[in-house]
Amino acid sequence: MNRLLTATELLAHWGDNRPARLVFTNGCFDLLHPGHLRYLAAARRLGDCLVVGLNDDDSVRRLKGSTRPFLSLAVRGELLTGLRMVDYAVPFAEDTPLKTILALRPDLLVKGGDYGLDEIVGAREVEGWGGSVEVIPLSVGFSATAMALNIHQAVDYELRGEEPVHYRPFDGSPDPEVEKLKAERDAAIRQAAKRKP
Repeated sequence: MNRLLTATELLAHWGDNRPARLVFTNGCFDLLHPGHLRYLAAARRLGDCLVVGLNDDDSVRRLKGSTRPFLSLAVRGELLTGLRMVDYAVPFAEDTPLKTILALRPDLLVKGGDYGLDEIVGAREVEGWGGSVEVIPLSVGFSATAMALNIHQAVDYELRGEEPVHYRPFDGSPDPEVEKLKAERDAAIRQAAKRKP
C-alpha cells in the first residue's frame, strides 16, 4: 500500500480504526541524514503510529530559497515512507502544517530542535483537544545544508580535475559556518511561522 497519502486519504484509510496514540511531526526532509533517522525513531517510540507532514516542493522553496528542495516531493516521500519508523507521510502545500494537524488531530505533536511551545505551529490546538507536545533535541552537525555544501565541494574538485587538498567525507562534524547559516535560516522560518494564522 502507498504510504504517501493526503490527510483526507489517510483518514479514509483508517476509517474507524484510527491509531490509539497518533504522533505527528513535520519537515522538509531534504537529503535524509542520521540526524533525521534519530529524530524520527525517537518520535515513533512515543506512540503507536508516526505520521510525518512533508512540505511540498513549493513550500520548501518559499521557506528555504529558490535552490531548494534538492529532492522532489515524490523522492522525499519515497525515502521517508521507506523508513521502518515512519508509518505514513502526508504532503502539505501551505507554509505550516496547521491545516494537516487540524485534520488529523494527533495525540502528540513532536518538533525537533530548541523550540518553545509558543513557536510550535499547532501546539495550542493539540493541547486544546487534550493532546500533548514534545520537543526532541536534534543531532548537532547533521543538516541537508551541511551535506549539500560537502557534496558541492567534492563535485567542484571533480569538475576542475583537481585532487582534493582538504576534502573529507561528510560525517556530521559541526562546522561553525554551516551552523551560523542554518541558525539564520531557522530563525527566519520561525518568524514566518509566527506571522501565519
